[in-house]
Amino acid sequence: WLVLRGIKTLAVRMDRHTENATKVADLLTRHPKVSQVLYPGLPEHPGHEVAAKQMKAFGGMVSFRVAAGEEAAVEVCNRAKLFTLGESLGGVESLIEHPGR
Repeated sequence: WLVLRGIKTLAVRMDRHTENATKVADLLTRHPKVSQVLYPGLPEHPGHEVAAKQMKAFGGMVSFRVAAGEEAAVEVCNRAKLFTLGESLGGVESLIEHPGR
């Protein structure tokens, strides 16, 4: 029952999910403290051409590297206010994590 109820709005939610991720990725590419942004929707992503052929949209997951290194990346995670520190997917929260820890 819950799955059937959620399916009705899935397309709209996924469109918004992708739209928001694209905006975040674009912002991060211009941030002076970010050295790399990994998002298949960016033309400079190594898998962009393949993703563009295989998918209608690029999804909502964005990865980035903090230029100052690991400790600075951990600090970004600790100080985040709009994102919840987490390691699992599938909820409604926006998550941030540092996978090296």
